[in-house]
Amino acid sequence: MSYNIAGVKVLNEHLALGIFGLYGLGGYLAMRGGDKKTATPASKGGLTQTNGPPLNAASSEEESFIKQFMKEAEGDKNAHRMV
Repeated sequence: MSYNIAGVKVLNEHLALGIFGLYGLGGYLAMRGGDKKTATPASKGGLTQTNGPPLNAASSEEESFIKQFMKEAEGDKNAHRMV
């Protein structure tokens, strides 16, 4: 069977393949994702704005204590893991 669309004879098979193609295109466009933003590398000296929450320290001494504590805590992350 065929349909007459805009004066052109179109077969059922071609309509079905066109619908399948549109669904496939829609699925591809929906799942391709958005822009990929590159993560900025963390600095080697403690917490910064790019790799953690802001430090709300009252003094520079308190800030250095927090940074040192976080550095030690990150170093011991794998020490508690059971093998």
